[in-house]
Amino acid sequence: MANSPTGESVLERVDRILAAFTAEDSRLTGGQIAALTGLPTATAHRLARDMARRGWLERVEGGHYVVGTRLWELASRSSRELDLARTARPFMGDIHAALRQHVQLGIVDGREVLLVERLSQPGAVPVRASVAGRLPLHLSATGLVLLAHGPREHQQAYLEAPLSSVTGLSPTDPAVLAADLERIRVQGHAVQTGYLEPDTTGIAVPVRGRGDQVVAGLGVVTRAGDPAARAGAIVQALHTAAHGIRRTLRETGR
Repeated sequence: MANSPTGESVLERVDRILAAFTAEDSRLTGGQIAALTGLPTATAHRLARDMARRGWLERVEGGHYVVGTRLWELASRSSRELDLARTARPFMGDIHAALRQHVQLGIVDGREVLLVERLSQPGAVPVRASVAGRLPLHLSATGLVLLAHGPREHQQAYLEAPLSSVTGLSPTDPAVLAADLERIRVQGHAVQTGYLEPDTTGIAVPVRGRGDQVVAGLGVVTRAGDPAARAGAIVQALHTAAHGIRRTLRETGR
Protein backbone atom coordinates (compact mmCIF):
# COMPACT_ATOMS: atom_id res chain seq x y z
CA MET A 1 0.00 0.00 0.00
CA ALA A 2 1.13 3.55 -0.67
CA ASN A 3 2.94 5.29 2.14
CA SER A 4 2.25 8.70 3.63
CA PRO A 5 4.94 11.44 3.63
CA THR A 6 6.01 10.07 7.02
CA GLY A 7 6.53 6.58 5.58
CA GLU A 8 3.44 5.15 7.29
CA SER A 9 1.34 2.79 5.16
CA VAL A 10 -2.39 3.12 4.63
CA LEU A 11 -2.90 -0.07 6.64
CA GLU A 12 -1.02 1.41 9.59
CA ARG A 13 -3.14 4.55 9.46
CA VAL A 14 -6.35 2.50 9.28
CA ASP A 15 -5.18 0.53 12.30
CA ARG A 16 -4.59 3.76 14.22
CA ILE A 17 -8.12 4.91 13.38
CA LEU A 18 -9.72 1.67 14.57
CA ALA A 19 -7.63 1.77 17.77
CA ALA A 20 -9.04 5.21 18.55
CA PHE A 21 -12.47 3.68 19.22
CA THR A 22 -12.83 2.49 22.82
CA ALA A 23 -15.66 1.58 25.16
CA GLU A 24 -15.53 5.15 26.49
CA ASP A 25 -15.16 6.77 23.05
CA SER A 26 -17.28 4.56 20.81
CA ARG A 27 -18.69 7.45 18.70
CA LEU A 28 -16.16 9.77 17.08
CA THR A 29 -16.33 12.56 14.53
CA GLY A 30 -13.73 12.89 11.82
CA GLY A 31 -12.16 15.74 13.77
CA GLN A 32 -11.97 13.67 16.93
CA ILE A 33 -10.40 10.81 14.98
CA ALA A 34 -7.76 13.22 13.70
CA ALA A 35 -7.06 14.51 17.20
CA LEU A 36 -6.81 11.04 18.74
CA THR A 37 -4.65 9.55 16.00
CA GLY A 38 -2.48 12.54 15.17
CA LEU A 39 -3.43 12.23 11.51
CA PRO A 40 -3.98 15.35 9.41
CA THR A 41 -7.65 16.33 9.54
CA ALA A 42 -8.18 15.90 5.78
CA THR A 43 -6.54 12.45 5.90
CA ALA A 44 -8.64 11.34 8.86
CA HIS A 45 -11.87 12.43 7.17
CA ARG A 46 -10.92 10.77 3.88
CA LEU A 47 -9.92 7.46 5.45
CA ALA A 48 -13.01 7.43 7.68
CA ARG A 49 -15.23 7.91 4.62
CA ASP A 50 -13.40 5.13 2.75
CA MET A 51 -13.70 2.79 5.75
CA ALA A 52 -17.41 3.58 6.03
CA ARG A 53 -17.95 2.66 2.38
CA ARG A 54 -16.43 -0.75 3.12
CA GLY A 55 -18.40 -1.29 6.32
CA TRP A 56 -15.38 -1.06 8.61
CA LEU A 57 -16.91 2.07 10.09
CA GLU A 58 -20.53 3.22 10.09
CA ARG A 59 -21.72 6.82 9.82
CA VAL A 60 -24.40 7.66 12.37
CA GLU A 61 -26.33 10.76 13.39
CA GLY A 62 -24.45 13.91 14.27
CA GLY A 63 -21.64 13.19 11.85
CA HIS A 64 -20.16 10.54 14.13
CA TYR A 65 -18.60 7.24 13.20
CA VAL A 66 -18.83 3.91 15.04
CA VAL A 67 -17.03 0.64 14.34
CA GLY A 68 -18.92 -1.16 11.58
CA THR A 69 -20.46 -4.61 11.61
CA ARG A 70 -18.23 -5.71 8.73
CA LEU A 71 -15.29 -6.10 11.11
CA TRP A 72 -17.41 -8.14 13.52
CA GLU A 73 -18.55 -10.31 10.62
CA LEU A 74 -15.01 -11.00 9.43
CA ALA A 75 -13.69 -11.69 12.94
CA SER A 76 -16.59 -14.02 13.73
CA ARG A 77 -15.72 -16.30 10.83
CA SER A 78 -12.32 -17.44 12.04
CA SER A 79 -11.32 -15.71 15.26
CA ARG A 80 -9.66 -18.07 17.71
CA GLU A 81 -10.69 -15.78 20.53
CA LEU A 82 -14.39 -15.99 19.62
CA ASP A 83 -14.08 -19.74 19.16
CA LEU A 84 -12.60 -20.02 22.65
CA ALA A 85 -15.35 -17.78 24.04
CA ARG A 86 -18.07 -19.91 22.44
CA THR A 87 -16.53 -23.05 23.91
CA ALA A 88 -16.28 -21.53 27.38
CA ARG A 89 -19.68 -19.83 27.50
CA PRO A 90 -21.79 -22.82 28.71
CA PHE A 91 -19.35 -23.53 31.55
CA MET A 92 -19.19 -19.86 32.46
CA GLY A 93 -22.98 -19.83 32.47
CA ASP A 94 -23.11 -22.50 35.16
CA ILE A 95 -20.89 -20.40 37.44
CA HIS A 96 -22.82 -17.23 36.66
CA ALA A 97 -26.15 -18.90 37.48
CA ALA A 98 -24.83 -19.91 40.89
CA LEU A 99 -22.96 -16.73 41.88
CA ARG A 100 -24.82 -13.95 40.03
CA GLN A 101 -21.57 -12.02 39.67
CA HIS A 102 -19.20 -11.24 36.81
CA VAL A 103 -17.61 -14.31 35.21
CA GLN A 104 -14.94 -13.53 32.64
CA LEU A 105 -12.47 -15.15 30.28
CA GLY A 106 -9.22 -13.48 29.27
CA ILE A 107 -6.13 -14.17 27.20
CA VAL A 108 -2.62 -12.71 27.18
CA ASP A 109 -1.83 -10.01 24.64
CA GLY A 110 1.60 -8.55 25.37
CA ARG A 111 1.57 -6.93 28.81
CA GLU A 112 -2.22 -6.95 29.00
CA VAL A 113 -5.09 -9.33 29.54
CA LEU A 114 -7.63 -9.10 26.72
CA LEU A 115 -11.15 -9.98 27.87
CA VAL A 116 -12.81 -12.18 25.27
CA GLU A 117 -16.01 -13.02 27.16
CA ARG A 118 -17.91 -11.86 30.24
CA LEU A 119 -21.25 -12.80 31.76
CA SER A 120 -22.60 -10.13 34.10
CA GLN A 121 -25.52 -9.51 36.39
CA PRO A 122 -27.46 -6.25 36.89
CA GLY A 123 -26.40 -4.75 40.19
CA ALA A 124 -23.11 -6.65 40.31
CA VAL A 125 -19.96 -4.86 41.45
CA PRO A 126 -18.54 -2.27 39.02
CA VAL A 127 -15.70 -3.34 36.78
CA ARG A 128 -13.33 -1.28 34.65
CA ALA A 129 -13.04 -3.28 31.43
CA SER A 130 -15.69 -4.80 29.17
CA VAL A 131 -15.45 -7.52 26.54
CA ALA A 132 -12.61 -6.63 24.12
CA GLY A 133 -11.23 -4.39 26.86
CA ARG A 134 -7.72 -4.65 28.23
CA LEU A 135 -6.07 -4.41 31.62
CA PRO A 136 -2.45 -4.63 32.76
CA LEU A 137 -1.76 -8.26 33.64
CA HIS A 138 -0.78 -7.57 37.26
CA LEU A 139 -3.94 -5.61 38.12
CA SER A 140 -6.55 -8.38 37.78
CA ALA A 141 -6.81 -11.95 39.01
CA THR A 142 -7.35 -13.18 35.45
CA GLY A 143 -4.21 -11.38 34.32
CA LEU A 144 -2.18 -12.55 37.32
CA VAL A 145 -2.99 -16.21 36.73
CA LEU A 146 -2.00 -15.84 33.08
CA LEU A 147 1.26 -14.10 33.94
CA ALA A 148 2.07 -16.69 36.61
CA HIS A 149 1.59 -19.59 34.21
CA GLY A 150 3.23 -17.91 31.23
CA PRO A 151 6.79 -18.34 29.96
CA ARG A 152 9.49 -17.36 32.45
CA GLU A 153 11.06 -14.95 29.97
CA HIS A 154 7.74 -13.14 29.62
CA GLN A 155 7.48 -12.83 33.40
CA GLN A 156 11.02 -11.49 33.65
CA ALA A 157 10.44 -8.90 30.94
CA TYR A 158 7.19 -7.86 32.65
CA LEU A 159 8.92 -7.45 36.02
CA GLU A 160 11.66 -5.32 34.51
CA ALA A 161 9.19 -2.63 33.39
CA PRO A 162 7.48 -0.16 35.79
CA LEU A 163 4.46 -1.60 37.60
CA SER A 164 1.46 0.73 37.75
CA SER A 165 -1.06 0.92 40.58
CA VAL A 166 -4.62 2.26 40.47
CA THR A 167 -5.67 2.07 44.12
CA GLY A 168 -2.28 1.75 45.80
CA LEU A 169 -3.06 -1.83 46.85
CA SER A 170 -1.40 -3.70 43.97
CA PRO A 171 2.31 -4.58 44.21
CA THR A 172 4.69 -2.15 42.52
CA ASP A 173 7.84 -3.87 43.83
CA PRO A 174 9.02 -6.48 41.28
CA ALA A 175 10.25 -8.77 44.06
CA VAL A 176 6.83 -8.76 45.73
CA LEU A 177 5.03 -9.44 42.46
CA ALA A 178 7.51 -12.22 41.59
CA ALA A 179 6.75 -13.91 44.93
CA ASP A 180 3.02 -13.53 44.30
CA LEU A 181 3.37 -15.12 40.85
CA GLU A 182 5.28 -18.08 42.24
CA ARG A 183 2.60 -18.61 44.90
CA ILE A 184 -0.13 -18.43 42.24
CA ARG A 185 1.72 -20.96 40.08
CA VAL A 186 2.02 -23.39 43.00
CA GLN A 187 -1.54 -22.93 44.29
CA GLY A 188 -3.12 -22.96 40.83
CA HIS A 189 -5.28 -19.90 41.34
CA ALA A 190 -5.07 -16.15 41.95
CA VAL A 191 -6.99 -14.02 44.45
CA GLN A 192 -6.67 -10.24 44.65
CA THR A 193 -8.72 -7.59 46.43
CA GLY A 194 -8.83 -3.91 45.62
CA TYR A 195 -6.31 -3.71 42.80
CA LEU A 196 -8.75 -1.95 40.46
CA GLU A 197 -11.70 -1.12 42.73
CA PRO A 198 -11.27 -0.93 46.52
CA ASP A 199 -14.37 -3.02 47.24
CA THR A 200 -13.96 -5.85 44.73
CA THR A 201 -12.25 -9.22 44.83
CA GLY A 202 -11.08 -11.13 41.76
CA ILE A 203 -10.51 -14.89 41.74
CA ALA A 204 -9.16 -16.75 38.71
CA VAL A 205 -7.71 -20.08 37.52
CA PRO A 206 -5.85 -21.08 34.34
CA VAL A 207 -7.60 -22.76 31.42
CA ARG A 208 -5.44 -25.31 29.62
CA GLY A 209 -5.73 -26.44 26.05
CA ARG A 210 -3.98 -29.06 24.02
CA GLY A 211 -0.54 -30.04 25.27
CA ASP A 212 -1.27 -28.67 28.75
CA GLN A 213 -0.61 -25.12 27.54
CA VAL A 214 -2.45 -22.36 29.39
CA VAL A 215 -4.65 -20.69 26.79
CA ALA A 216 -6.81 -18.44 28.97
CA GLY A 217 -7.68 -17.31 32.45
CA LEU A 218 -11.16 -17.88 33.88
CA GLY A 219 -12.21 -15.57 36.68
CA VAL A 220 -14.95 -14.21 38.90
CA VAL A 221 -15.23 -10.62 40.13
CA THR A 222 -17.30 -10.20 43.27
CA ARG A 223 -17.78 -7.80 46.16
CA ALA A 224 -15.00 -7.84 48.73
CA GLY A 225 -16.12 -9.32 52.02
CA ASP A 226 -19.27 -10.83 50.52
CA PRO A 227 -20.05 -13.86 52.72
CA ALA A 228 -21.40 -15.66 49.65
CA ALA A 229 -18.07 -15.20 47.88
CA ARG A 230 -16.15 -17.98 49.60
CA ALA A 231 -12.83 -18.13 47.80
CA GLY A 232 -12.43 -21.88 48.25
CA ALA A 233 -15.83 -22.69 46.80
CA ILE A 234 -15.33 -20.29 43.89
CA VAL A 235 -11.89 -21.72 43.10
CA GLN A 236 -13.35 -25.22 43.03
CA ALA A 237 -16.16 -24.11 40.72
CA LEU A 238 -13.70 -22.34 38.44
CA HIS A 239 -11.43 -25.39 38.24
CA THR A 240 -14.41 -27.57 37.36
CA ALA A 241 -15.41 -25.18 34.58
CA ALA A 242 -11.81 -24.89 33.34
CA HIS A 243 -11.58 -28.68 33.16
CA GLY A 244 -14.79 -28.78 31.11
CA ILE A 245 -13.47 -26.15 28.72
CA ARG A 246 -10.20 -28.06 28.36
CA ARG A 247 -12.00 -31.32 27.67
CA THR A 248 -14.18 -29.68 25.01
CA LEU A 249 -11.18 -28.04 23.34
CA ARG A 250 -9.43 -31.41 23.15
CA GLU A 251 -12.49 -33.23 21.86
CA THR A 252 -12.97 -30.69 19.09
CA GLY A 253 -9.26 -30.49 18.28
CA ARG A 254 -9.04 -26.78 18.98
